[in-house]
Amino acid sequence: MRFANPIFLIVFLALLAFIFRRINFSKKEDYETSLQFSRTSFAAVKQSKKAVFLKALKYLKYFAAVLLIIALARPQKGKTFEVSANQGIDIMIVLDTSSSMRAIDFRPLDRMQTAKKVTEEFVKGRKFDRIGLVNFSGLAFTQSPLTTDKDSLVEFIRSIEIGDTGLDGTAIGSAIMTGVNRLKESKAPSKVIILITDGNNNMGEIDPVTASEIAAQYDIKIYAIGVGSLEGGIYVVDHPFFGRQEVRDTENKLNEDVLTRISANTGGEYFRATDAKTFENIMKQIDALEKDDIEDKQFTQYNEMYKPFVFAAFLILILIFVLENTYLRKLP
Repeated sequence: MRFANPIFLIVFLALLAFIFRRINFSKKEDYETSLQFSRTSFAAVKQSKKAVFLKALKYLKYFAAVLLIIALARPQKGKTFEVSANQGIDIMIVLDTSSSMRAIDFRPLDRMQTAKKVTEEFVKGRKFDRIGLVNFSGLAFTQSPLTTDKDSLVEFIRSIEIGDTGLDGTAIGSAIMTGVNRLKESKAPSKVIILITDGNNNMGEIDPVTASEIAAQYDIKIYAIGVGSLEGGIYVVDHPFFGRQEVRDTENKLNEDVLTRISANTGGEYFRATDAKTFENIMKQIDALEKDDIEDKQFTQYNEMYKPFVFAAFLILILIFVLENTYLRKLP
């Protein structure tokens, strides 16, 4: 709450002082209403109810004046808004959802669950950026286009499941190109792909290195995150004789050389996440590397609050006028 014309508050204080003095003076008059003749005191004639009521109306006039002065001071209630002076960064998160992401080496969660968790936290922290999501395994498709609606994007991330594309495998090149197609027309000051994968490219119509070179032509930077161990992931399998067991898949290994070249071609960086904590720290590093230069500005929109005071004063003055010209017009 603020007053647009605070100078009238001085008038308000002066009026309050005047009213207070008048009230005290009136009380003094009440005590001195008797007449002194010699040593005999004669009490004043008792006033009628109408006379007392008429006197009370005088204070209602003071109250109406107070309301009008407050209205002239223009009380205002403000609501603060935050805006950004510049456009944010455009980011496409390209997430591997192949069956190898079921590996449990990120205990207590598997690779997929960990990737979804840290990606969700990353999205929530990027306040002004537009972020989209590409889901890939043997095929790649856009789960969400670039958007500033972080709540909807988080729901998309949470809904991702292994096997969503309907074709298992790891088409890293196709996934990168899907992200490039979403970013190439962007006018943002920075365009970024965050590639999260745990395997080697074995599907798709374009190889990852060529896709990264195309990304570089559109000034798109790629941060690649290799998930898991170089020796292969650990999986839970049901053995026909020995029951449920944990085995390591040594055939589907992380190809760091390709991921490093992908990042280097675009001016990005390659990271390897070996556990959940490392994964979280990597996303924090990328978050710090891709800070935008947005300048937050705040402004306050004020709504006028004087109307109720004017309305109340108007009603009081009408009431006084009606009473003075009807019921109190003639005192007994």
